[in-house]
Amino acid sequence: MGVQNPLTLQELASQTLVRDEALTMSFLEKLPPGLFPTLFKEACTGSHTKLVRAMVAVWPFPCLPMWTLMKTPDLETFHAVLDGVDMRLTGEFQPRFLMTPLKTLSITGYQISQSDLDFFPCCQSLFQLKHLDLRGVVLQDFDLMPLRGLLEKVADTLKTLDLLGCRMEDSQVNVLLPALRQCSRLRYVNFYNNDFSMAILKDLFQHTVNWSKMKVEKYPAPLECYDDLTHLFKERFPHLCQDLVDTLRTVRQPKNISFATLNCHTCDECFVYDQVSRLCGCWE
Repeated sequence: MGVQNPLTLQELASQTLVRDEALTMSFLEKLPPGLFPTLFKEACTGSHTKLVRAMVAVWPFPCLPMWTLMKTPDLETFHAVLDGVDMRLTGEFQPRFLMTPLKTLSITGYQISQSDLDFFPCCQSLFQLKHLDLRGVVLQDFDLMPLRGLLEKVADTLKTLDLLGCRMEDSQVNVLLPALRQCSRLRYVNFYNNDFSMAILKDLFQHTVNWSKMKVEKYPAPLECYDDLTHLFKERFPHLCQDLVDTLRTVRQPKNISFATLNCHTCDECFVYDQVSRLCGCWE
């Protein structure tokens, strides 16, 4: 048997505090800010939804650690987080030092609902986001007008946008184009593992004329690179990607741009094109 590391004082204190939700909630505003992350982790792990909701409402930092939820994904706990954000919006909690708007929202590998997404553009605490990370959140069947609404709200502050693996289709990214055009402070975008055609990628590029601060941009290989079973046409892939790069260069000069395929059916790796085609192990 391995020897377990002893609990830290913060962990011990947090475990004690979650045992009495009502008492802890009554003096949340007086807790040292440094105790919040550990207590939030304990509350999420134990599904103490009332405490989670109250903590989010008075969260003292600009970044909320949503990765804590990913370890024990629970829809009720996630809704409690959104309720807490709503409480910040409505002003039900108003201490001086706890109304800081969130700078980072990271929800990765977690399946949200349409109603969750609908809430985003209504939440004032999100209106100064600098970083939005929705990696692995499948949006394929969603109405993305709420996400467009949020992007429009944060167009003057957003620096990074990560939508890797969201499985968006042409019609959905088309909804986002007017908002993406406004995001002039973007420095990093990731659209890998989405289902975009050549036509929509070229249309997207036409809407990036204001992305003068962009440093790294990642796009999915267009659908025209695959057959009906999503097997890659190896020879077609680099030619289509170069065509896309040439199209973008008529709009602006990209600094670091790449295209990646879906994972290989054999080795589970992907092809990447970043001016040079890098193949997975099966083709090299």
